[in-house]
Amino acid sequence: MAQICVALNTDSWKETHRLIERLKDEADLFKVGLPLYLNDGRKHVEDLVRNGVRVFLDLKLHDIPSVVAATVRELPKVEYVTVHATGGKALMETVVEARPDIKVVAVTLLTSVSETEARDIFKRTPRKLVIHLSRMASDARAWGVVVSGQEARAVRKYFNLLNIVVPGVRLRRREDDHARVVSPEKLKWLKEDDIVVVGREVTEAKDPLSALKRIRAALTK
Repeated sequence: MAQICVALNTDSWKETHRLIERLKDEADLFKVGLPLYLNDGRKHVEDLVRNGVRVFLDLKLHDIPSVVAATVRELPKVEYVTVHATGGKALMETVVEARPDIKVVAVTLLTSVSETEARDIFKRTPRKLVIHLSRMASDARAWGVVVSGQEARAVRKYFNLLNIVVPGVRLRRREDDHARVVSPEKLKWLKEDDIVVVGREVTEAKDPLSALKRIRAALTK
């Protein structure tokens, strides 16, 4: 079964620490995004790491290689960090070399991008684009790629050594900014090093722990 990562879509670090304390025995790791990190995040992330919390730092870095390399050298020693695969192979290689102590995860196509938008922007279907970007990530020796559940099997078929991170996982369809979503039942084939990311379905639930347990059960039954 894949690891479960809870996306901390919270407004404050006080709320974040309260949520982590509530879920830490059920979640495998926690994702910190750019808005939360910009809110005095370095100090809080360092504290989390010091206390044994596994952190997935989702900054989605995208700039010229030297700038991104300089940025990641200043990051705390988290377990994972994301960069955009569309930045190119050289960008990903530079980050891998700059921080060999952090697992570099390349974001292929955001789950907010629909098939129509992908064709408009990139002139390719999401599947073809994700495979192309995953090939670059593999060549750059990235730890893994972020892909929607709709393209995950194709990535595993062609790039078995790449680890897979799947966001936009939903027990039920809801109106939000994810266009390409998948249910946890369809991800039971993922490996134990792969990661399933769950967010508002847990963090905004009346009982976040129960919601997280339902998702774990759906991944295993």
